[in-house]
Amino acid sequence: MLFPLRTFGAGLLGFVFLSSCATQPVEEVVDKPAEKIVPESKPVEIAPSLKKKGSSTGIGVDEFFLLQQSGDALIYDVRTPYFYNIDHIDGAINWPHTSYDEQVQERDLEIQKAMNDNKKIVLYCFNIGCAEARNVARKLARRDYDVYVLTMGIDSWRNAGLPLVDGAGQPTQ
Repeated sequence: MLFPLRTFGAGLLGFVFLSSCATQPVEEVVDKPAEKIVPESKPVEIAPSLKKKGSSTGIGVDEFFLLQQSGDALIYDVRTPYFYNIDHIDGAINWPHTSYDEQVQERDLEIQKAMNDNKKIVLYCFNIGCAEARNVARKLARRDYDVYVLTMGIDSWRNAGLPLVDGAGQPTQ
């Protein structure tokens, strides 16, 4: 006779437990749009304890071309103004690696606005042997930005026969 009583007690306990859960209000899960970043310039030097972790990733010319054509990229040419004026990818902003420290706070605002518009940040220099774009990308990643580096540089763009413009915005090819 004890067996049925135990079964009844366990069933009653389960019923009490489940019924107490059912009376709790259920939170409705609603997809909220991503919060926009309020553009704010960061200090030139970020203290090591405050450094977050962004990323620096290579991007191929095919994927980059699609971003450039769709307007979904903020593009920085990190070569010196001399080479930028000879030719550059249309839409690119010249941010010479030699002027990184002088321009970084101004560029912070551009980058944050671009991120609010879901644009990717892409940097390039000459070719795979050119470390300037990778160096600037590492610095930006330390500032908590996710950035891309055109893997083979402007040479890959040129070798693919894609259009370039000069400093006045006129086609060079």
